Amino acid sequence: MSECLRVKSKGYSRADADESRVLDTRSGVPLYQQIFVILQNKIQSGELRKGDTVATEQEICTEFGVSRITARRALNELATRGLVKRQRGRGTRVAEGPAQPVDASIDGLLENVGHIGRTTTVEVLRNGEVPAGREAATALGLAPGDTVIRAVRVRHLEKAPMSYLVTWVPPDIGAQISGQDMSNTPLLLLLEEAGVPVATARQTITATLADAEVSGALNVPAGAPLIEVRRIVYDIQERAVEYIKILYRPELYRFEMTMHRISGANGRVWHAQDQGTLDAPDTVR
Repeated sequence: MSECLRVKSKGYSRADADESRVLDTRSGVPLYQQIFVILQNKIQSGELRKGDTVATEQEICTEFGVSRITARRALNELATRGLVKRQRGRGTRVAEGPAQPVDASIDGLLENVGHIGRTTTVEVLRNGEVPAGREAATALGLAPGDTVIRAVRVRHLEKAPMSYLVTWVPPDIGAQISGQDMSNTPLLLLLEEAGVPVATARQTITATLADAEVSGALNVPAGAPLIEVRRIVYDIQERAVEYIKILYRPELYRFEMTMHRISGANGRVWHAQDQGTLDAPDTVR
């Protein structure tokens, strides 16, 4: 039996830990991953700041009742993500404070250019013609197999990958921005600069899990929760000119809205403020 488990047998009880730190042994999520998430949340919330000492392997063993191997793996995962630095004889310390998440209105099309432009960079992974899959074809009003232009990009906030973006546009629309640098100018702005009269959009927001490709691009474990935004952009003729799917790391991106309590036909209800009045007209994706 490991040293950690002997400590547990001498009197440690999970009831001694904060209720929020109880591990779920039936969820199928590895214990080291659950501990990693708890410690990661402490760092990202600011509870643990740059230079602060993180719990030792022994302390993690005692608090959660796990083996030293499990504790070590959780700390190593933090180090792999760049959240902590581990030094023999000096312990584990928080490496950097969390990047400030990007804010966006719940119904706004794009992120704020003032913040995004200063703190993010874009890496274009792929860009070219492909046959439209059923999802993209339906969104763009095309037939499955029709040619579309697909671009796959990763946006980085400071040094951390923040979002994974896949965009599809009809070939005639893509031809208007062929050769343009999507790593420096947002795709929607390229379309508008090319004369595409963007008018409206339909957007859905939900949650999803990272698959193997996305997890590698965003530096998160496979199966990690992500915010998923899907958006179809239309021109003034109500033709779909762009379909985009964006997967965000939830700790680096958040949606906000202002709501007012008003009286209606069915009593008092919450009403979202018209985001068109926001003092941030210059926004980008």
